[in-house]
Amino acid sequence: MDNIIQLDGSYFVAPQLTEADLVLFKSQGFERIINNRPDAEVDGQPSGESIRVAVELLGMEYVSNPVDLSKLSQEQVDFQKSALLETKKTLAFCRTGTRSSVLWVLLKNVTAGDSSDLISYVSGKGIDLSRCATAMAPLLKV
Repeated sequence: MDNIIQLDGSYFVAPQLTEADLVLFKSQGFERIINNRPDAEVDGQPSGESIRVAVELLGMEYVSNPVDLSKLSQEQVDFQKSALLETKKTLAFCRTGTRSSVLWVLLKNVTAGDSSDLISYVSGKGIDLSRCATAMAPLLKV
């Protein structure tokens, strides 16, 4: 998989991955995989459980934090934050990488400043967050 996007020193996002991708991620030094995709979202996606098993067999940490943008909550943001308390090279994924990027913006917004700058930064990396504005608005710190 060559469409991994680095958002900061240890946080990367990617679209849907498969069990086969995990060996490559392990060889690239990833220590944690965060699944932000709900199961059965689209036909043909591997289950979160199959990803968890494969991740753990490779000795990496697996975190499940499925996000439906229409129900995005502070609890999901806080859960993502708690998963990232220990600095590890982390790959967060969902169907397109967007939800994993939304969570990153919401986390960084608290400590790193202006949300529009963060959204522009992510957009510059190739992930358009404009369709997520309504879901993000109540959780952004101005």
